[in-house]
Amino acid sequence: MPGLMTNHIHLLCTPRVENAVSSLMQALGRQYVRYFNFSYKRTGTLWEGRFKSCLVIVIYTL
Repeated sequence: MPGLMTNHIHLLCTPRVENAVSSLMQALGRQYVRYFNFSYKRTGTLWEGRFKSCLVIVIYTL
């Protein structure tokens, strides 16, 4: 579930396997950045820093 901001994005992910979110961000960094840089004739990183993650605990009540 993405939340687009003007300069960043929030993702709420429910991974099925361990390290899935890290693998997603790594793949995104490899593939999308290459596409973006090629498309806009630029070089370098798009990201300001490393991605951050935290555990969201959902408590269901009846």
